[in-house]
Amino acid sequence: MAAVPTSDQLSLIRSVTPSATPSEAEIEAWRELSRDEQLRRMRSALSSAEAATPCDASMKEIWAEIEAAASPRE
Repeated sequence: MAAVPTSDQLSLIRSVTPSATPSEAEIEAWRELSRDEQLRRMRSALSSAEAATPCDASMKEIWAEIEAAASPRE
């Protein structure tokens, strides 16, 4: 029998969005979504103005920012 999600887990499942650097809790919440819901949320994120706006950053700069965000905080 599957465990009953807590209210915090349910809240995260309702709000989780695609992320380049998800937390472990976000990964678990994403896995709880159906494939159709994952696709709906991915399409929504990719069609947002933020995702559609070009930037002047190079791929090297983007990767450096992602790696900095993903590195453990001290």
